[in-house]
Amino acid sequence: MIALVPSADTTTGRAPMRAVLQAALDAVVAIDGAGRIVEWNPAAERIFGYRADEALGREIAELIVPPDLRDRHRAGLARHVAGGPPVLSGRRIEITARRASGARFPAELTITRVVLGGEPLFVAYVRDIGDRLRAEEELRASRARIVAAADAARRRIERDLHDGAQQHLVALAATLRLARHRVDRDARGASDVLDGALDELAAATAQLRELARGIHPVVLTEGGLAPALTGLAGRFPLPVAIDGPPPEREAPEVEATAYFVVAEALTNVARHAGATTAAVSVARADDALVVRVRDDGRGGAAIGAADGTASGLAGLADRVAALGGRLVVTSPAGAGTILIAEIPCAS
Repeated sequence: MIALVPSADTTTGRAPMRAVLQAALDAVVAIDGAGRIVEWNPAAERIFGYRADEALGREIAELIVPPDLRDRHRAGLARHVAGGPPVLSGRRIEITARRASGARFPAELTITRVVLGGEPLFVAYVRDIGDRLRAEEELRASRARIVAAADAARRRIERDLHDGAQQHLVALAATLRLARHRVDRDARGASDVLDGALDELAAATAQLRELARGIHPVVLTEGGLAPALTGLAGRFPLPVAIDGPPPEREAPEVEATAYFVVAEALTNVARHAGATTAAVSVARADDALVVRVRDDGRGGAAIGAADGTASGLAGLADRVAALGGRLVVTSPAGAGTILIAEIPCAS
């Protein structure tokens, strides 16, 4: 435990401890038995927004404890000073603290009791955990979106199979039964029916091939990103320039993520951008595969919607983040959109 060094003490023997307090990343705040602040390090200044000369000597409850929690804080301190059982001392807890601006924020708090000169002092170590909690919430939301996207994909596949290939195969079965009944008494008619069956079979095969391409294109597995992206661009209704990718193959999950980033980005361009052209580049940069998709459309795209809900690009961001990468979208109104995905590559 770090021994408390009163702010006014500048003796040589305590200089190292003073340096430790000054360099600490967490706020170190000490109060006496009356709740008055006697120590306020630079991290406390950054976190709470008060300078040390503004904080020293003031009651901590008025400074950093939210108004609706102050009575509870004062009662707990009085009980502890009077010799009552410590409720918070020595434990790491999460609390709500208050900045100089009045804004509340979540904090992690540890309190220890020390005695200097026969008087009790309470040292609080405070860490702003707002960023951590926001990251955890975004992780939970991302996982929920991934689960929802997987469920939606399964429902889409089921619907596509039912409305597409399955209908063709049902019709094919009916056609073959009709041909079987005709084959003995009307060979020519049976031949015509079989020709129709071949057409139904070809349609079903095409439907299944298109469905399989949406799940995971065979050309990506067999040939890599270059032919897969070329085929993707060839099916796009607008001109698409392809630059790259490098000839070296990447891990399957990296290639699949890069492919679907481009596929989804181009789909968004076709549906929403009002663009006339698009360009795709894929290049290796250090230990990452960098995918850029650019269009000359109206702009205004965003990963998150204005109301805080996830947009269509959120699924791409989740997919890239699942591999430890990041997705950035720059889309000023009227100036087109640039989407950049940085996908870490296996070492």
